[in-house]
Formats: sequence, C-alpha cells, structure tokens
Amino acid sequence: MMNEALAVNPMQEYKVSARRKQIHQGVVSGVEIHAPFGHNMQCAIVNLNNGLKGLIYEDQFDRRKYRSLVGFIDHKIDFMVLDVAKIGLDESKVKVFDEEKGIILLSRVQAIDELQEEFWETADLDHVVTGDVSGFEEERIYVRIKGVICVLPIQDYEYDWTPSGKGLVPLGAELTVKIKYIDREKKQVRVSRKELLEDPWGRVREKFGVENFYSGVITSVVQDLGVFIKLAPGVEALSWFPNPKKMPRDGVLLGKTCSVRIKNVNPEKRRIGTVIVDFPHEI
Repeated sequence: MMNEALAVNPMQEYKVSARRKQIHQGVVSGVEIHAPFGHNMQCAIVNLNNGLKGLIYEDQFDRRKYRSLVGFIDHKIDFMVLDVAKIGLDESKVKVFDEEKGIILLSRVQAIDELQEEFWETADLDHVVTGDVSGFEEERIYVRIKGVICVLPIQDYEYDWTPSGKGLVPLGAELTVKIKYIDREKKQVRVSRKELLEDPWGRVREKFGVENFYSGVITSVVQDLGVFIKLAPGVEALSWFPNPKKMPRDGVLLGKTCSVRIKNVNPEKRRIGTVIVDFPHEI
C-alpha cells in the first residue's frame, strides 16, 4: 500500500513522518538563499527520498546564529518535517509540502529538541553512547549526543599523551564514549573515550621483557630525572643515559628515536625503567 501511495504522491512518506513526529538523518548537500518571510536568509538543503528536496530555514537549523551554514555542507544532521504550529505560524499560510516544486520544509531545531528530551530522560552514568564531534579546543573535544553537547576532556580521549584537541578528529566524526558525569540541573555532561579502550599497561609484561632491547621515541627530558621514551601508544618509560655529561640537549632529543634496554617493569605502578644504549646517527 505504501509503495502504491508513493507512486501517486512521492511526499506521502514524509506526510506520514510529520504526523508521527519521526526524526530522520541526512547530509547537507548545499546552501541556498531564500526569502520565505520577506527577507533573505540562508537555507540548508538536504536531498530526500523520491527525488525530493528538503529545505531548512536558517532559524530552524540551529538556535545559535551562524555567519554562514556553508561549513555544514557534507555533514550529517538530524531533522524532522517542520511543525508550523510549534513556531507560532498559520499552517494555512506556510506551505510545508510544495508538491509542485518537490520541496519539503524541515527543521533541525525541532529534531534536536526531541532528541535532547529523550537524552535527559534516559541517559545515566556509565552508559555507552555514540555522537558526533561538534567542536574542539586545546583541552577538550565537544561531542553532540542526541542534540546535547557533551565535554570530552583531552586526557580522556586515549591512553597516549595527546597535546591538543584541535584538529585531533574532524568535525562531524562519529565517536563512541562512556558517560562519566551528569548534572541535569546545569545541563552538563562529561564523557570518556579512553575507558572503552584496552589499557596498554595490561599486557606490558608480554610486550617488553627485562634485559631485552627495544626502540622508542623521546617525548621529554627532565633535568636530574631522566629521559621519557614512548615505547608504544600509552606506554612511556623513564630512561637513564649512561654518561649524563654527553647527553644531547633537550631540544635536540625530542622526537628522536633511540634504543633502550629494559631494566624493570611494574605495570601496577605504570612504570618501566630503561637504559639508553644507542641514539640515531643524526645526533
């Protein structure tokens, strides 16, 4: 019956969706300028089923005002058919379904509202959820989960040391994380990706045997303490240089590869002691 209805009216699928208040996902394929209320505004375009065109007015794309929606092209978004009554307009004067032009008015704002309501009703500590990257700063990544912006501290991204959240993952990238903190009153959520990863220190004895030799990358030099060397993602060892007086300067060492001999391994304290036995030829 549905296929027959679509053959007669390709918009039938979305008319049913509007009555059921269903949420869809699609990709912004372009941005156009329209003047639906007498003044020009940007509108995001979404390609819909049956060759139809979805149009999201600028004020229905986000409550936050953007200088341009062009940056959202090729990004996946949530949307639903625009509910005119919710924005206080006369349904008889706003053509949500333009059958002649094959255009349907959509709303990302209304979809986000629905998703946020569901999130706050169901989310809880230690829930594993999936969202997309909506922004980043030096010390944190922002993940949008069901319309709610959650904070992923940079130290909770992975076990490896990560210097900055900027450019670490592209906008729109999908991340699966665990909820670690919720404040429903202040609408704050903190999540962790690291807790879903295998702790590299769990198998460190299998990978690094005492008195064996391995290659590593120098990450820092601390005077009167030693040289820190990355042996594997998330695993750093403290090393000593046999002759401190001949040890190159800090700036020369950083990022260089060297060879070490393992002296002791203590996974419980997350420590590995090593001795540097060889530097690359360029030093």
